[in-house]
Amino acid sequence: MNSRVLSSILRHLKSMPTFDQVGIKRYRSLLEVSAKAFKPDKDIKFQPIRINQIKAEKIIPKDISSNTIILFLHGGGYIAGSINSHRDLGSRIAKYSKAMVLLIDYRLAPEHPFPAGLEDALNSYEWLLNNNPEQRQIALAGDSAGGGLTLALIAKIKENKLPMPCAAVFLSPWVDLENKNKSIKEKQDVDPMLDKKMLDQTAKLYANNHLVSDPYISPINHDMTGLCPILIHVGKNEVLLDDSLILAQKAENAGVKTTIEVWENMFHVFQYFARYLPKAKKSLKKVGLFIQGNH
Repeated sequence: MNSRVLSSILRHLKSMPTFDQVGIKRYRSLLEVSAKAFKPDKDIKFQPIRINQIKAEKIIPKDISSNTIILFLHGGGYIAGSINSHRDLGSRIAKYSKAMVLLIDYRLAPEHPFPAGLEDALNSYEWLLNNNPEQRQIALAGDSAGGGLTLALIAKIKENKLPMPCAAVFLSPWVDLENKNKSIKEKQDVDPMLDKKMLDQTAKLYANNHLVSDPYISPINHDMTGLCPILIHVGKNEVLLDDSLILAQKAENAGVKTTIEVWENMFHVFQYFARYLPKAKKSLKKVGLFIQGNH
């Protein structure tokens, strides 16, 4: 790995203001502007659509060969992130999976706290079930808060007795919004993106008047039996490391086919920088192979 590139990225991340410093609207706009540094491949097509009132986009790679469509739920702490901010990451997942990706703009807190985002995710999944003439299998993927939303969605799918997705991918998932795991303190000096104060604030905004321990807010508290095969990729240098480790252990104990990889020297959702980081590209290639192997 080019250590200078990694060092440059880490310096950039450490210099980014937090939402409590600049306000949520400014924080969101900075994320949108930063997305300009990540331009998807020109041979990938983008098709804007509407799912009821939900803005969405189909990401279609040049060489689709997989009989799968991937519902991708973006990260951003439930308060930020969009189709625009995660278009490059979604397009890379599509490319390496050789599958279509559906990226949605679910509603965000604090304007739309829990359960709005989960409702949008479930509505999008049901839309895919009902608007699928090619009979493609559905996989799920999510990064950070989107990973937590993915796990909550699987629990809702199970509760509603809907067809289970064929696979689910979690990139640095935030699945315990109580923020009580040891890595949150142990990794705070090496994680350039997150800290406990930020996580506690965003968890409160998302949960609103609900307990953060609610299993649909902190989906690590759900029973894991009956889940589809899952893949978890997490950086070793991130405060949410334990979220991934605990999720993997609980899933394995419940009999779920589980694969987890902890990436040395990597930070929260390092895959976002796949254009610049070889390890991030390698991670996403493994994601693609996992999805292709579980359709």
